[in-house]
Order: sequence, then structure tokens, then C-alpha cells
Amino acid sequence: MSNTTSDLLEQFGKLFSQPGFAQAAFQAQHFGQHPREHGRGQERLLRLLADNDGISNADITVALDIRPSSVSALVTKLESAGIIERRESADDKRVLLIYLTEKGQSLINTSRAVRDDLSDGIFASLTDEEREQLNAILGKLIENMQTGDPMKDARQRMREFRDENRDLYDKLSEGRHHHGRGFGPGFGPGRGFGPWGGGFGPGRGHGHGGHHDHRDDDADEGFNDDEF
Repeated sequence: MSNTTSDLLEQFGKLFSQPGFAQAAFQAQHFGQHPREHGRGQERLLRLLADNDGISNADITVALDIRPSSVSALVTKLESAGIIERRESADDKRVLLIYLTEKGQSLINTSRAVRDDLSDGIFASLTDEEREQLNAILGKLIENMQTGDPMKDARQRMREFRDENRDLYDKLSEGRHHHGRGFGPGFGPGRGFGPWGGGFGPGRGHGHGGHHDHRDDDADEGFNDDEF
């Protein structure tokens, strides 16, 4: 690693250690995704309705890729909270369509305004040109991470060190695994090169995939308006 790339990683570390930055970035990434991709069931449904108001339970089932029974439970819960309402379809009285209420639309609007305030505040010190340049540079980094294997050499080096120093690794790791932390960068399930402190690879350490099946979403899970 050159001094320049080392400094860049350190700068990213400082950036993500700033109060609220990581959460703001994480929530903005959630909001920018299709509702099928991220978030809890209730938040995903509200994000879907924010752009597709007046849809049926069947439409929601397909859009969110969840069970019809889960859709019914989500709709009932949000309706009881006064966030959505059911209305008869003008084309078919037998079909009920789901709409955001005034309260629900206010929730969406406020959440979006908060997100915009956060992004404006974080990048306030940059000019429009600097923001465009930063966006382009970060896009290149993301593409490299998604299409290549930039951590290949680091993984290999860590494996070799671990194999060559197994006794030392075991002694220094002793008693620490139950705290979710291993010895050395990348060792153990609680630290490493993955996002959010997972081990090697995307999001989780060895044997713990980061994939989430939305068909297992629980309609009774908690509500978090930060998801918007």
C-alpha cells in the first residue's frame, strides 16, 4: 500500500467516524434503492406507495416479493396507525386500492426533507464542480469494488500469516471470539474488510452470507421512520 492510498483509507475512516455520517449515508443508500431491495416491511411498503399511490394488495405482493398474507398484515397495521387507507377501485368495486393518508404523505415528505438537509449540510463546503468530481471518483471506486477483487492480495496475505502463526493467533484470540472480535485485521467474525465490520467479503465473514430473503420479512417488525 502506498502512502497515498493509505492516507485515503485513513481519510475515509475519519469521515465515517464522524457522528451521524455513517447512518446518514446508510439511510440515503436505502432510500435510493427499489423498495424490493432494502428496509423493513413497513418502510418498504411506504416507499413503494410514495411513488405508486393507489395500488392493490396483489401489486404490492409482486413489487415487494413477499407473501400475500404478509401484505395483508402490513396493510392492516399501517391502516390502523392512520398512515394508509383502503378505497374502492373506480374500475372494479370489488378491488380495494391502497393509498397514503395525509398523515402518511406527511411522514414521507418529512423524511425526504430530513435526508436532503443531511446531504446539503454534509457537502456544504464543496462547490457544485467539486461535488460532481467527488461523485465521479466515488463511482469509479464503487465499480472497482463491485466488479473486481481489490481485496484479493490482502486476503491472501492474511491467510498466509494465519497459517504460519497459528499458535500465536490462537493464543491472542483466546477468550475474545465471544465478544465478536478476532485478533488482527480481518481475523474473526467481528472485524475485517467487509462493510459494517464483517469479515472478509461483502458484509459478513466466512460462512455468513449477507443476502436477505425478503419473503422472511415479519409483518410485526418495528417501525423506523429513518428508513425513508
